[in-house]
Parts: sequence; C-alpha cells; structure tokens
Amino acid sequence: MANAYYIQYKFILPENIKHSTYTYQKLFRAIYGYTQNVTKSNGKVYHYHRKGVLSDTPYVRPGKNAVIIHPSAFPKIKQFFATGQNPSHNWRSKGDWKAVYYMDEKEIDDAKLVSALEDWVDRTYIENTERFPTKIHDELSTILDKHKLGEKPEETRKTKILNEVNSIISSEWFKLHHPKSQKLTDFNEKVKSLKGL
Repeated sequence: MANAYYIQYKFILPENIKHSTYTYQKLFRAIYGYTQNVTKSNGKVYHYHRKGVLSDTPYVRPGKNAVIIHPSAFPKIKQFFATGQNPSHNWRSKGDWKAVYYMDEKEIDDAKLVSALEDWVDRTYIENTERFPTKIHDELSTILDKHKLGEKPEETRKTKILNEVNSIISSEWFKLHHPKSQKLTDFNEKVKSLKGL
C-alpha cells in the first residue's frame, strides 16, 4: 500500500458547449495527454504523443472524472484547474470554463500501483534518431541491442534517454515498488545497463 491523493473533478462549461464537443475533449487531453496518428505521403503511420499535465507521473483513473495520483503531482493538477496551463494545448487564455474538485487522501494497493507504474513507462516517448517518437523502453532495447553488436551509443543520445527515464526511476513509487513487477525490474536493469556503457 502507498499513500495517494484521490481527486474527483467536474468541468463546468457554458450551456452552449455540449459534453460531446471538441472543447470538452481537449480538457481531458490537457490532463492526460493523447497520441496523434499521422500518415505521411509514403503511407507510413507515425504516432506522436502529446503530453498532458499528468503525463510525467503515474496515475490511476478509477472513473472518467476521477484520478488517483502521488501527492507530489497535486500542485500540477491544481494549477491546471485554476489557470488552464498545460503542455498539450497552447491556449492563450484559460477559456470560459472552470473546474470544481474534491481531494482526499487514499491508500492505493500494490497491484493498482504497479499497473500505474507500468502504464507510465508504456506512455513515455522519446524522439529517436530519425526524429520520430518511440516508446522509451523500445529505445532502450534498441541501443542495448546495438551495443551488443559493437555499436557504441552517441553520448548526447545516451544522456537524453537517461534524462527522460530519470523522473521514472527516481520517483518514490518506482523505487519502492518496481521489484514487484518483472516488467519494471527489466526496465530498471536496462537503465542500469545504459548507465554502465
């Protein structure tokens, strides 16, 4: 078990904006981020992950308008509710909406916590050498596989990847709970291997 904050929230929009509109969808994208699929002229499909307020932290969504987060992530979501500032959309102003929320302390069980950490790793992207985003664990595997074949990673690339994974492996929840998941343990071992190259 770990201490967490349970936040239930509601967006209040003008009467002329329906919940099915793009404006309403953008509010959720601003919190959780989203993946945009882009098809290039050569037919290849690329996936671009646009970060949200909570993209750089583990969370559990027990319902559409509720989220369970580490206490350290609370200021981020609180600021978004107050100002609308977020990494997904460059809004010039907050817009004609407001959010009301209820926050309570909660304990989160190990299974949900491990699942949230695994999801966090899965939704962390980094631009690869072709400047298209790939999942961080795939990029780690690629670099380590190339090293086994005798190819040394570029120092700037190595530093960029390690900077990206640092927020994950240095988080309190990850440090305490990664041994409870083979996937997270493997990820941690890959990070250690990259540091040792």
